[in-house]
Parts: sequence; structure tokens; C-alpha cells
Amino acid sequence: MTELLSTGFYKLVRGRHGLFLANPNDIYFGRALVEYGEAGELEWALLERSTPADGFVIDAGANMGTLTVPLANKVGAKGLVYAFEPQPLIFQQLCANLALNDLVNVVAVNAACGSETGRMGIARLNPARESNFGGVPLERVSIDEKAVSVRIERLDDVVDPPRLNLIKADVEGMELALLQGAAGLIGQFRPVLYLECHPSGSESLISHVMGLGYDCWFHCPPLFNPENFAGKAENIYGRTASFNMLCIPAEHEADIRGMHRVAGPKDSPQRRASD
Repeated sequence: MTELLSTGFYKLVRGRHGLFLANPNDIYFGRALVEYGEAGELEWALLERSTPADGFVIDAGANMGTLTVPLANKVGAKGLVYAFEPQPLIFQQLCANLALNDLVNVVAVNAACGSETGRMGIARLNPARESNFGGVPLERVSIDEKAVSVRIERLDDVVDPPRLNLIKADVEGMELALLQGAAGLIGQFRPVLYLECHPSGSESLISHVMGLGYDCWFHCPPLFNPENFAGKAENIYGRTASFNMLCIPAEHEADIRGMHRVAGPKDSPQRRASD
């Protein structure tokens, strides 16, 4: 990893997948890029296998583009990535990182994804203070100096692809609503789904996905990659892991390695992660 420029609270770094404008005050995505030259690399190792070279992909909750960039590189000129990010400040970073990497095969949308169109509030971030910038939930709050109004779109209304291979969603508890707003796309194209599946809201999400005729596996990779791009041995994240679920249409063959199959709606990714 090479730090090329530091200005204000941003650093320009060259990482595993290209150039990134990163904020180390973002304790997960930004700091990981600055320290290790990558973020979510163990998630990407799985997504890479699920993404064809000419694929059409939805990246909902794209954040600053740590997975959007490698997804766009993988699908290439014949593919397309739709990247949704509701936070205005983080959306600016996303667009900067797409431009820095010459990615013209990404449609970036400053909106959240839900079951109905509308608007909701989201807390304003102070980029000069440490925080989990990727863990800010949408809330029904008054819009004032502490919150900003953001759009919510139904994927069925705004995405019209010739094919759809993957929906990746990390949307802070709105995964179920996102799927409800993408019922047409899912029914037509039967894409692979890679969803954040936090233990506190997993039962209804698992029930819905299984009801769509998908087989599911928990994927709970640690944040720290021992083989990180910067070659650093120090693990600043300890045992912290992501809670995700890989969902594949039951009619498709699945290349599954090292993951626990979801037994049913009451199964828990937290329990599986500790197995």
C-alpha cells in the first residue's frame, strides 16, 4: 500500500484494487484502506467467484466503493454495476473513487433502496471525528442540522438491465425492504444474493429469502486479512467479523466452500461464526 497524498481528513492511497480516497476516521472501511490497502477483501474473495466477467451487478450500500471498484473491474466493459449509496458525503467519496480508477461501467445513485419510494432522514457525519461511517441507519427523524433527507428507491423502478447476476446489499437493516422492492428483478433474473445478515434481524430476512426458493449459507469473514495488500501482521480489528449470507437459487449448482448452510429462519449467523 502506498500513501500518495494527505489533505485534510482524506488520504489518497494506492491499494490492492486501485486508487482510493480514504478517511482513516472511518474506523472500518477508511482505516482498513489506509492501514492494509484493502477493505472487505475476504468478502471480495467470495463475490469474485459469484460475478461473471460480463455480469450485471447491483451494489446497494456501496459506501466509498471498496467492493464497487473490484466488481466493476471484474465485469469489464461488457458488464455494468449499479452502485447505490444514500449518505451524501460518502457518495462523494464513491464517485471520486470511481473516477480515480477510470470506471465508466458504473451507474452511481445517491439513494437508499427500499420497498417503497420516498424519503427518510440519515444522520450527518462529521468526517473529522472517528465513527463507523458504514453503520449509519436510515431513520424517520426530523430533518435539521443533525440529519439530512435522502431518497429511497425501489430497485424494480430504477434498474432495467438485460440480465442481473448479483445483488450485494449492506444496507443497515433494510435488506428485507430492498428485496421486497426488487421482487420483479429477482423473479425475472434469479440473481445470486449476498446480504448483510445481522443476528438481530436475521429471522425475517432468512424466511423471506428461503420463500423465494433460495438456498442460503452464512458467510462471516473476519475484517482482518492476514494476507493483506500492505503485508502488515498487526490485526487492529481483533476477532471482529462481518455477518453475511450467500443465497443461491435452488435450481442452480452452488460452489460452496467453508461456509455453514442455513438450516432455517431461526438459525443464527452469530452462532455459526463462533463454531
